[in-house]
Amino acid sequence: MADVIDVARTLRFLRALRKNNDRAWFAEHRATYDEHIKPEWQDLVAGLLAAHVSLDERFAYVDPKACLFRLHRDTRFSNDKTPYKTGVTAFLSPFGKNGANAGYYLCLEPGESMFAAGIYTPSDESLLALRRHFAENDVRPFDALFRAKKIARYLPLVTDSLTRSPRGFPKDHPHAALIRARRYMIRRDYTDAEITTTGAFATFRAAMRDCAPFVAYLDAIIRPR
Repeated sequence: MADVIDVARTLRFLRALRKNNDRAWFAEHRATYDEHIKPEWQDLVAGLLAAHVSLDERFAYVDPKACLFRLHRDTRFSNDKTPYKTGVTAFLSPFGKNGANAGYYLCLEPGESMFAAGIYTPSDESLLALRRHFAENDVRPFDALFRAKKIARYLPLVTDSLTRSPRGFPKDHPHAALIRARRYMIRRDYTDAEITTTGAFATFRAAMRDCAPFVAYLDAIIRPR
């Protein structure tokens, strides 16, 4: 699939937004955002969802709009009152952008474009299921995922672990590092040159394909079929 998004134009717009992050500037340049940036990003997400159906048929029923994050920032509880994010972002999963599910995070932002896969904010029930799985099962299949060459560029595993084992789990468990985890994520960063040259669709499509076994492993634990 050819790129449906003009990466260079999107990055130029976002660089300008970073320098002029106020409502007056955005209103003056709203046409560019409405006619190009937003619809092209949505088309990219739609294409990625369609391309991923071969690996997870549930992606055929996901509304691309349900995966998109707003450009407007929620400034109510932040000291940073700039009104807009400086990147376009999305989270692709069978349940849209809900980070409580296992899926794929995409960010196109000047100097900070990145891809991540896994589960970022698991529900209490899902987190308990994951911890019990790692406490009660052989983790060699999980470890084997990270020995695959295609996964190496997305490591290390990000867990933002608790300092102590949660209640009900032994502190000296051999899999304590996985049991203490609060999230299970892997990621890769991209330079502007990389993502512009390769194209956003090809870049993120390859990343989703590379990380699909990791996401499927987590998904099977929190949503057994």
